[in-house]
Amino acid sequence: MNNSNNREMLIKAAQCYVKAGWLADASRVWEEIGEYREAAAIYEQQENWEKAAQCYLQVQDWSKAARCYQNNSQAQQAAECWLQAGEPLKAAWVGADQLKQIYQSYAILEEVEAKSTIEKLERELLIARCEVNQRKKASAASRVRKLVNSLKNGQPKHLYEWALRVAEVLNRPDLSTLIYSAAVKARILNAIAEWEKWAMATLGEATGIPQPEEEEELKTFSFEFVTVNHRGKIINRENKQARYFTEDLGNGVKLEMVYIPAGRFLMGAPESERGSDNNERPQHEVSIKGFFLGKYPVTQGQWRAVAKLPKVKRDLAPDPSEFKGENRPVEQVSWLEAVEFCDRVSKHTGTEYRLPSEGEWEYACRAGTTTAFHYGETLTSKLANYRATRTYRKEPKGEYRGETTEVGRFPPNGFGLYDMHGNVWEYCADTYHNNYEGAPSDGSIWGINDNQDGYHSLRGGSWYSDPRDCRSASRFIYGARVFLNGVVGFRVAGGVGRS
Repeated sequence: MNNSNNREMLIKAAQCYVKAGWLADASRVWEEIGEYREAAAIYEQQENWEKAAQCYLQVQDWSKAARCYQNNSQAQQAAECWLQAGEPLKAAWVGADQLKQIYQSYAILEEVEAKSTIEKLERELLIARCEVNQRKKASAASRVRKLVNSLKNGQPKHLYEWALRVAEVLNRPDLSTLIYSAAVKARILNAIAEWEKWAMATLGEATGIPQPEEEEELKTFSFEFVTVNHRGKIINRENKQARYFTEDLGNGVKLEMVYIPAGRFLMGAPESERGSDNNERPQHEVSIKGFFLGKYPVTQGQWRAVAKLPKVKRDLAPDPSEFKGENRPVEQVSWLEAVEFCDRVSKHTGTEYRLPSEGEWEYACRAGTTTAFHYGETLTSKLANYRATRTYRKEPKGEYRGETTEVGRFPPNGFGLYDMHGNVWEYCADTYHNNYEGAPSDGSIWGINDNQDGYHSLRGGSWYSDPRDCRSASRFIYGARVFLNGVVGFRVAGGVGRS
């Protein structure tokens, strides 16, 4: 057997080990064939940080190795890796915070010229950390307090973590509260959950954090929400309003984000729902915090505008879609490219954007309904773009268009969101799980699973889908990091609190 065939067999063996949950065997095989990133990802799932760091060192991914060493409290190795990664200020932070190397940290500060806003903030926080070590507590506290307004405008998460660390060693819960408030306002991921955890441990209660008004800077739009019966006949029309804001992506291209109010719902489908699957069960109650979701799937015009923005981690082809049109949804993009899109918008606007969790997506799709579709008991081709030549209940057969349509062509749901059923499947942030056993009850992103990390969940169905696959509860497993398809797109989410 030649080396190529042997390698293919080992890759398949590693993939089988992952699916079977034999992660130790999988990581051993990945290392054996030199797939160190795959091995490192498994070690990170197991929180075996040192082994993960060693794998990243094999491929000279110094930044990821540094983070793993920090998670494992191996400060010296972390600092060395940050230097190798060309991140001297992060190396100096580790030195000041964990190794108490004040003078070495000051030496790096003297050598490094802070050019960007982020580097300037890193520099100030690093000085504050050194000042605490030198017992200059008043100066350190004053320095951090002056930075809070800058943090409100949205910055990388590590800056909030550094500021919180300074507040912690100063024993200043008042400063911590201000920093958490800034993180909430900037919509930093998990900011509210982290505040609640800290507040319960430190203050004994998790109330009172200054949060921005939900209606701050929000505009209102009106729309008609329709409901149909099992024959597809409209039985109710309701005039509604939703609140939203508009983000400028450059060159006149806008991104409209609709406010989704907090609430609880029953996620998944009962066995009695026609066309449902066991991967939609067990049904479970989920509490969702208020957030923002794209009014439409991301369009090709929006994609092209963001593709011109500075690269964060990977290149984006400006025109990947099979079905061309500025206002048609973008497709033929991978999950990683969708994440890159969110990262670029975050960097461009100073506000964090991301893919929605499955809990957020289904809550937003249902918009308070409990029927198979947010329109009611069935779907028709007058309400969505799907394979309407096949029926779900007793509705008449409709048009199968065989391609995407422009976003916003069909009536919205009760939250004012368009194209939640059909047109393109939509990526979620979660990795795919075979069912809802152990699923989070707070709508958070569900990351560790019994499958490969490269498989993610798709929601909503597409122009190619049967109606059963367009239901609110329908889920589809997809090799989202590799495969490209003309039926898959996405929409973006963001937390409450705008800069």
